Amino acid sequence: MSLLRAILLLLCLGVAGAAASESRPAPGSITTSDLEDFEKLEPARQRLVKLALDETRRLKLSEYVFGSADPKRGGFDCSGSVFYLLKKIGIDPARSSAAQYEWVKKAGHLHEIPAGVSSLAAPCFQSLKPGDLLFWSGTYTPTDGRRNKITHVQMYLGVEKDGGHVMVGSSDGRSYRGKARCGFGVFDFKLPRKGSKARFAGFGTPPGLDAPEPP
Repeated sequence: MSLLRAILLLLCLGVAGAAASESRPAPGSITTSDLEDFEKLEPARQRLVKLALDETRRLKLSEYVFGSADPKRGGFDCSGSVFYLLKKIGIDPARSSAAQYEWVKKAGHLHEIPAGVSSLAAPCFQSLKPGDLLFWSGTYTPTDGRRNKITHVQMYLGVEKDGGHVMVGSSDGRSYRGKARCGFGVFDFKLPRKGSKARFAGFGTPPGLDAPEPP
């Protein structure tokens, strides 16, 4: 291939990539009034869920930016969005999804999900609450030598009044209402399909979220 043809091909790919990025729908958002039993949550969980939903509407970030926990960079990665939200309410979390998993586990808050569980109605999800962190492994192959295989994290929001489980965070390709989305916002919470390389590993309360309110 000549140098000129190579340059033209790269330019075409760049234009196509930009067009594809622009065509990806931004994530959806909801309000607390869309969630079942929001008013029955503990005040700290209400505050975190409301903050997360308010920030999705305020920031309107439609890009997934690897390595970012700063909205000024145009977006977050998955653990960056969790880091940002928890810092906003005064909690000092670990930064990566794998480190956040270990952080929750060390605090004794982790609920590990056995392999083969295929329904959110399973008994092992009975203690799942809005504000809990959700962890996956196998969404990509990590190369950084992490001790566990956790590769993705989101925050659970609860159940919408029409019955759908939802979560919030930053993602590239997860869905809301069945449509693939990209950026920071609300997504459907579903377990991986049978045969998927991804596995839902567990969930747990961020350390400090259930601490007593100061007098």
